[in-house]
Amino acid sequence: MKSKGVFIVKKMFSKADSYVLNTVTALHSRANNIIVHLITMMGNAGIFWWILSVPFFISKEYRQTGLNILMSMFLGLMIGEVIIKNIVGRTRPSELLEQDELIIRSPRHSSFPSGHTSTSISVAVGLMINCTVIFWLPALIVAILISFSRVYLRVHYFSDVCGGIVVGVVCGIASKFASDAFCMIPFLQPIFG
Repeated sequence: MKSKGVFIVKKMFSKADSYVLNTVTALHSRANNIIVHLITMMGNAGIFWWILSVPFFISKEYRQTGLNILMSMFLGLMIGEVIIKNIVGRTRPSELLEQDELIIRSPRHSSFPSGHTSTSISVAVGLMINCTVIFWLPALIVAILISFSRVYLRVHYFSDVCGGIVVGVVCGIASKFASDAFCMIPFLQPIFG
């Protein structure tokens, strides 16, 4: 009975993946491809989020938020990229395409969950916990655009992005506890306190 339930869920996700991938592929155009490629590059190695964390470290009042951003990225990397991707080992949709169909080069790592998504969502959630809407809303919009770009570029399935969102939310929340604990270390309190 349990395996039948798993089969049904897998079939549902497979149908959703195909539907979303085909729908998003219909949006492809030369101009859209360039724009979406630039958006996805913001998520490469978390570059946008690294840059975003820098201003928070300037003011002592916001240093813990900067630390929270870095902690959420670290947790997302460890849980999503190092642990889950190596366990699941899912093939990317781009690996099933011909070379001339690719918009960007197919990444070498497995597909589930989307690392761009988990990192981006974890930072946005961390900012939601720590900051006012003026800080977290733009971060959330960028996170959603980066997540969408991964499906648009056919390097992730919709379910990979959904998995990345779950990992990102968990890591964003966990990063708050981790950064709070880190800031309680006595010799770091003058820096973050």
